[in-house]
Amino acid sequence: MLSSRKEKRISMKILLITAIVFAALACTPNQSILNSANESATPNAPSNISPPVSSFENDLQSMRDADFNFIHVFRRKDGKVMDADDKRFMAGNTPAETNRRRLSDDGKAIITGSNYRFPPEIITLLTGRFDLEDHSKPESEIMNANGNSNAK
Repeated sequence: MLSSRKEKRISMKILLITAIVFAALACTPNQSILNSANESATPNAPSNISPPVSSFENDLQSMRDADFNFIHVFRRKDGKVMDADDKRFMAGNTPAETNRRRLSDDGKAIITGSNYRFPPEIITLLTGRFDLEDHSKPESEIMNANGNSNAK
């Protein structure tokens, strides 16, 4: 009986040592991951570069890439940056069907993208406050599209 207890203790010690060895091995970093990270890092690239600010042309192109039928650019008549009141006015007076609004051109323009035509009274209201640049698709493309263009 005494030797059986001794054998159990030895077995437990062996199991404990084995578990400690496996745990220690599991905690070491994976060398292949470390090597690939070092290979992909470029030593000349500064780490504090901020992402490039999107330009007006990029924002306009993203509206075209989204295939909106109607793309409008609104700017303040005085050419200044859109303030909080301007943004609220746009959000409150553009149709609910407007798919996308984007502040662009260093805050001086709001670009809207939609597959629904703004009603004339909304255009009149918005152009009373803002200048409008219409970058919509040609009418022939809108009329030939099978989408919801609500053409009139």
